[in-house]
Formats: sequence, C-alpha cells, structure tokens
Amino acid sequence: MRKKLMVFCMIILIMSLASACSEGDDKATNLDQKQNPSENEVKKEPEAAKQVEEVVIPEEIEMTLISFEEMLKELPLTVVSTEYVVQDTEYKSLYPDMLQAVIENHTNVDVKDAIVAFAAWDQNNLPVKLKGNIDFSEGTYVSEINYNDINLVAGGTYGEESGYALDPECKVSSFVALPISFVTFEGETWENPYYDDWKKLYEGVKYHDELTVEIVLKEAIFESKEGSKNKSVVESISESELLSQLDAQELGIIETKYVVQDTEYKSLYPDLLQAIIRNDTKVDIKNAVVAFVAWDENKLPVKVKGSFDFSDGSYVQLVNYNDINLIPGASYGNDSGFEIDETNRIQHFKAIIVSYESFEGTNWENPLFMEWKELYEGKKLN
Repeated sequence: MRKKLMVFCMIILIMSLASACSEGDDKATNLDQKQNPSENEVKKEPEAAKQVEEVVIPEEIEMTLISFEEMLKELPLTVVSTEYVVQDTEYKSLYPDMLQAVIENHTNVDVKDAIVAFAAWDQNNLPVKLKGNIDFSEGTYVSEINYNDINLVAGGTYGEESGYALDPECKVSSFVALPISFVTFEGETWENPYYDDWKKLYEGVKYHDELTVEIVLKEAIFESKEGSKNKSVVESISESELLSQLDAQELGIIETKYVVQDTEYKSLYPDLLQAIIRNDTKVDIKNAVVAFVAWDENKLPVKVKGSFDFSDGSYVQLVNYNDINLIPGASYGNDSGFEIDETNRIQHFKAIIVSYESFEGTNWENPLFMEWKELYEGKKLN
C-alpha cells in the first residue's frame, strides 16, 4: 500500500514539473515575439520617425515696440499718421473729439471697406477703455472701427477729413491705430496677420517705451487674383449692347445733369441729380420710378444719399417721379431733380427708367433694369 502511494506522488510531481516547463516556454515565446517584432511593425517605425522629423516649430523672436511698429509700416495697408482732433472746446456732445488715423493703400487695387483698431492711454500712460460718442456700452481697451465706402485707390490715403468720434467722458492723451483688414471692389479680402500680436502688446497694458512682444514672422503680402484688364473688355461690350437696347425703348432718359443750386448754402439748396425723361409711347404717364448710380473722381462707386436721408445711402437709388403728367411726345425733368446730401462725392452718374404707370392704370416694368443694375451697382466705371 505504501509503495503504491509513493508511485502516485511521484506521478503528480512529474506532471507539475512538466506544466511549469510548458508555461516557461510560452513566456519565452511571448518574450521572443516582443523582442522580434513582425516585418510590418519594423516597417512602421521609420515612418513614425519620419513624421516626427517633419514637424517644424515656428521660431518666436522678441521685438521692441519701435522695431514692431517699423515692421507694420511694410504691410499692404498702413496707418501713416494719427491726430487727436478737437472739433469744439465747449459743445462736445454735438461736436465730439475724434481719434483720426490716416491710412495708406500700398497695393495695386482699390479698397472699398477697411477695419481699423484703436488703443489709447491717459495722461499717466494707463490704458483707457475707448467709448464712441453714441455708445451705450462701457467701452473696450481695443476698439475696432469700420471704415466703410472709403473708395481708397491704389497708392492713395484716406482719413484726413474724418475720425473716430469719442464719448465726452473718454479722456485720451495718446493712442495708436492699426488696420485689421480690408475688402476690395472685386470682393477680395486681406487680414492683418499681426493683429493678435499688436493686441498682446497694447491691450489693457500700461504704455512705456520698453515694451516688447514675442512674434512669429508671417506672410503679410496681398496679391490680387482678378484679371481686371480682361474683365473691363467684357463689361464694355455688354454695356454697349445694353445701352443700344435702352435707346430703343419708348420711354427713356435722354439727358442727365448735375445741378448746383448754391455753392455755399447746400443744406438749404442741395445739389440735384437731374434725369430728363422723354415719352415716345402712346399713353399719358402718371407716375414713374427712376434709378440712379454714381461715381467719384476716381470712377469708384459712390452710395447715393438724399438730402433728408438718415441711412447710409445705396449704390442704386430708386426715386419716385410722381404726378408728372407726361403726355406722348413730351419730356419731363428740366425743372426738377433728386436732391442729394451735401457731403456727396459724386462726379459721374447714370439713370434708368425702372417702371411707369399710365392714367389708364397700366403698369410697365423695364426688363433691362436687372442687367443695368448688375453692370453698374457697386462697380468701378470703365
């Protein structure tokens, strides 16, 4: 009996040793696999290393205030001068002080709209929250101002006769300005790549000459992609065709005049845009609607604004010619016109009949108006 028990114990011991050896072999095999990866894994390692090598961290450089401002003068749109303008020493609610920033266009295209940022300080060089003359907020340390419809030609400047009107309680002793962005008449845009750096330097910070800023040099040029020469040829051909069709209409504009009623008291006797209508139809015309478009001395589009118009005006201005009693073969408009705002910059303008109503109640709408509008609205005059 004892002999059988000993044999049984020996069998169990042998089986335990065999199992331990098997587990050891498995662990060795797994270890070998980890130490000897597959071909796919070997191939992936160089690719990962290659990706890491291609990552380039932009280098930051520290610039002084003077060096940074000098670099900003090389941008496509820059501020060339600033001035604190006092319009009136007593009635500041009516004639508020202004922050004037004159901008210059260094591109080869005409700029329609721009945005300019301002930051300011008091007499102790502490930051001032800028607040506009009609501003119900608390103001901001950096104020972004729209320069809309500025018609800034290539190489030209804008801002000599305007400015950012301040709240009378806003005490500013010094300020700086920076163009943030602009839009051309072709719809192309540019954004200042250093605006965030400029804000980091000036926003809510006490001013002193030792200010520095860390920046990453960026591409800041502007290149127009519009083929303006070819575009002009296409437009001039379509304009010729359109004018020929307009001349063939029975009711049309036969003459336009810019009338100056008074050289001094323009608020009382505003200038007029005069469009003379001739009726070659066979009906008596009661009412008509005439549209006007206009341009400045550089042939850039101007928003037409009436003398009692509280809006900004529009590039296509519709004017009612009511109760004109225009009989067949007669003309109307020699003794009247559309009164325009005294601040207008109009040097050229065109007009078209949009629609008319006869005394019999019939209505006519010009089928060429939309083509005319597409050709001229907000476009440079060829």
